[in-house]
Amino acid sequence: MNKKIMTAFNSESCICRLLAAWCSFSFYLLLYGKGNFFQLEYAQNTSFVRSVLIIFLFFAVYSCIRIFINKEESDSWFLIVSATLCVIRWLDRGDGIKNKFLFLMAVVAVYGFFVMYFIKKNALMFEKIRFGKKTEWCLVLFCGLFGGTVIAAITSLRYLTFSSSNFDFGIFVNMFHNMRETGLPGVSCERDVFMSHFAVHISPVYYLLLPFYALIPSTLTLQIGQAVIVSSGVIPVFCLCRVYKLSEKSTVAAAFLYALHPALSTGCFYDIHENCFLAPLLLWIFYFFERKRMISMYIFAFLTLSVKEDAAIFILIFAVYLLFSKRSVRHGVFLSVIAAIYFSIALAILQKMSGYYAVLYADQTPNPAIGGPMVNRFQNLILEKEGSIFGVLKTAFFNPGYLLTQLFQTNGNNFEKLTYFIQMLLPLGFLPFFTVKTSGWLLLSPILINLLTNYSYQYNIGYQYHFGILAFFIYASVMNLSELRISLKRNILGFAIAACVCFYVVYIPSNLVYYQRAWNQKKETYMQMDEILNTLPRDASVACPGYILPHIADRREIYELHYHGNEGDVDYVVLDGRSSIDQKQLEIFLQQGYVVWQEHDGLLTILKKADASSMFCRGR
Repeated sequence: MNKKIMTAFNSESCICRLLAAWCSFSFYLLLYGKGNFFQLEYAQNTSFVRSVLIIFLFFAVYSCIRIFINKEESDSWFLIVSATLCVIRWLDRGDGIKNKFLFLMAVVAVYGFFVMYFIKKNALMFEKIRFGKKTEWCLVLFCGLFGGTVIAAITSLRYLTFSSSNFDFGIFVNMFHNMRETGLPGVSCERDVFMSHFAVHISPVYYLLLPFYALIPSTLTLQIGQAVIVSSGVIPVFCLCRVYKLSEKSTVAAAFLYALHPALSTGCFYDIHENCFLAPLLLWIFYFFERKRMISMYIFAFLTLSVKEDAAIFILIFAVYLLFSKRSVRHGVFLSVIAAIYFSIALAILQKMSGYYAVLYADQTPNPAIGGPMVNRFQNLILEKEGSIFGVLKTAFFNPGYLLTQLFQTNGNNFEKLTYFIQMLLPLGFLPFFTVKTSGWLLLSPILINLLTNYSYQYNIGYQYHFGILAFFIYASVMNLSELRISLKRNILGFAIAACVCFYVVYIPSNLVYYQRAWNQKKETYMQMDEILNTLPRDASVACPGYILPHIADRREIYELHYHGNEGDVDYVVLDGRSSIDQKQLEIFLQQGYVVWQEHDGLLTILKKADASSMFCRGR
């Protein structure tokens, strides 16, 4: 017994239990303390004697358990459990912090240290953990199912609570309706004229989702479809881990890091975009290359090109990697040629379609740039006289020093790009950097696409511009894991999982709680608004506010009132009774010959043109 006590009270064990007792006390204060913990006065009035007694009590309880169990690693369990409870509570209540990101960094640094200590003390236990292929597969699927379900729930609630706007969700609801009716991607609310969405972005990949929308023509089909597409990436991640002979534990960890990476979830929160296809499609390309199934690789390469005109850049980067790594010079050349040709053709098509619509609608819109490639997003790298995306290449070649000045430069001269860089890589434990081959650094290069622009949405994880980048990072992480020694691999994966969980807790549950609360508080109102909007004739042209638009976009012509103006050329006008701006427009439309068709106080007012006859104002 004396030996047990002596062992339990060695210096390391005492320090570990003391830290655990302190964390437990902190968690106790977080539960029962008054005010906000980020304020200086929080807990300042707590009795010092009482605090010491509580900490001592926790220490005594942990010590008794330690003596009874007589396991050295039990101290690390006390520490990790109490620290985890503290971290979750801190991150959950950290909304009032002035700089939440810096607080998150501090939490990850301390918590990551505790996690690595826990892994070190329980190394023998981790080595003994074994599970079969069936369990491994089930855990991987569970990761994907969990991540996808949360995404689907948040995006669906976002739509149901009228929080989704025309830009960009209403555009795709309108497009899918027209695709279902005619097979063509017609859309009227994107540039305020009836046109093909492919004049803005060439995205035939949407036709993969069309059969599901045709079968269940619901707006929620698109939101849930995006979640399924993104989360399906756990399958190629699993397959890649098999190729690189990672252990079952490492495979599940890799799937976990993919499915719960905060950028993967938050990238969906601005509603469906074609970019959601990039992550799984690119991961399948990597897998089929590793398995030397080249026909399948090229099929998925063409599918990736069909996502968007600039998806060719991702194919080109992978091709350059194959060339420099000398893993397959022949296929590297083929892929680079295919990507370059496709990119050139796609830009030419966009330019031609832009000119076509500019002429067609010259008398209806003051904006000549109805379509065409969005070169302005990289305007900081293009001389005005160049005027094309190829100006970026010229700048990179002739003036690489200037390129470096733009790497972390933003319009506001702040740290947004550096924050974005950390948000993308820290939840992976910076695994993509642990490469033993120089060519592996090329797999990090896709992030330059978002760092070299001053278009702020591209370096904000709340938008859709990083799915392709994340696919490269996951691929690099899997490759690098196969090269690391077991102890280092275990520590990095442990830290990565801890960081990923911290980031996930900060960025994802708050969105779910927000939209769930909004739905619960005004469920009847939202349902009533949908019922009113459903009375609009399906063959009528309508103008309405942006947040109303997605709910009535399943028609040939729908226009956002803010951009369409008071032209009086649509069959119906919907005004939001909750908006003072819309109420001011009511008199204007009444003077133009509209009459009140339906009026619901405080909700919606629907006006009908006196001679409305489904004229299809701009799309004939």
